[in-house]
Amino acid sequence: MKGVIRSLPHLREAGFEIEVWCWRCDVQFAWHKVCLLPQFGNHRIVGSFVFAWMVRLKSWWTFHVKKQRRPDVIYSIAGYLADCDVCHVHFSPFDWEKRQALLGIHSPRDFIERIINLLSLYQARQFLRHTTAKRVICVSEAVANDVARENPTLNIQVLPNSYDPNQFHIGVRAQYREKMRQDLGYTENHQVFIFVSTGHYRRKGFFLAVEAVKKLQSSHPDIRLLAIGGTQERLRSLQDQLGETFEWLKFTGTVPDVERYFAAADGFLFPSYSEAFALVEVEAAACGLPLFLTPHHGSEMILEDRINGRHIGFDVDSICTVLRDFIEKKWVPQPGVYLKKALDVHAYAENLTFILSTAAPVKKEVLNEASDT
Repeated sequence: MKGVIRSLPHLREAGFEIEVWCWRCDVQFAWHKVCLLPQFGNHRIVGSFVFAWMVRLKSWWTFHVKKQRRPDVIYSIAGYLADCDVCHVHFSPFDWEKRQALLGIHSPRDFIERIINLLSLYQARQFLRHTTAKRVICVSEAVANDVARENPTLNIQVLPNSYDPNQFHIGVRAQYREKMRQDLGYTENHQVFIFVSTGHYRRKGFFLAVEAVKKLQSSHPDIRLLAIGGTQERLRSLQDQLGETFEWLKFTGTVPDVERYFAAADGFLFPSYSEAFALVEVEAAACGLPLFLTPHHGSEMILEDRINGRHIGFDVDSICTVLRDFIEKKWVPQPGVYLKKALDVHAYAENLTFILSTAAPVKKEVLNEASDT
């Protein structure tokens, strides 16, 4: 979503008039029309399904009942509206279903996640089989492969996630490292691995990261895990799940300047089971942090093994082996910044504008964007 929002000025300059359909809008659009759809109560668990029905109802009422002229381009972020021209796929429920089946159900939360994803699978399959989209944009090659398996007739294009080079760059480490490590209580002897997430901790491999760092404590007591993101309520729940407090594990909660925390770290540890293309991986790499990633969707877009990071397995022993090699300097990342297929904000905006333009007829007048954020 960040890349799309940052692209709006570029789209405007290209001649698009934009109307956004959403539940809430955190950004002020001086020259866009924002249509806030009705929201009844808190739909945190089933919100995407409720929003999809609201979008379909709005579309039916606007274009079929009121007979308003259909826009030149209807752009749906996720599969909310099958009757669109462009759909942007940011997640693969197909991949997460495979991972959930392997992980199993061990708590009420796991059960709810499984049910929700099964509903998401059904919604995704229905969308991909019936959509009128002329273009389907996927954030990674792995997601594109999943979509193609469901419907090989679709016109699928890959548009990798973007980062803001003004915020995330190699200079932040030199600028903030000393002060941030001091504020966080780290010395130069500490080896700090950073994990970033605002939720979905089981899916993102947080407990794998904890177990790996815990196991390494006996041989490398200076190793630390820094967990960024999450509300205080969610972090208390996480602490209850862990069952104990660790001196080497620090939670910060949500922070507005994550790049400063990247500066304090020595490596980015993200053993996620399922992603599409995690933006935090791009941002960490842009700051020059070595990446330690499982082979989840999107990792193929950013990780160059033994150059800007290392592949790790979905098990504690594999993670420990790789981290140990890094701590003991048996493997050292190549100097510099390697972003592989990730884009900066300008390149992303140009690519998105081109895709939307080629999906439009001769004139570009109105772009309807359906999104639940």
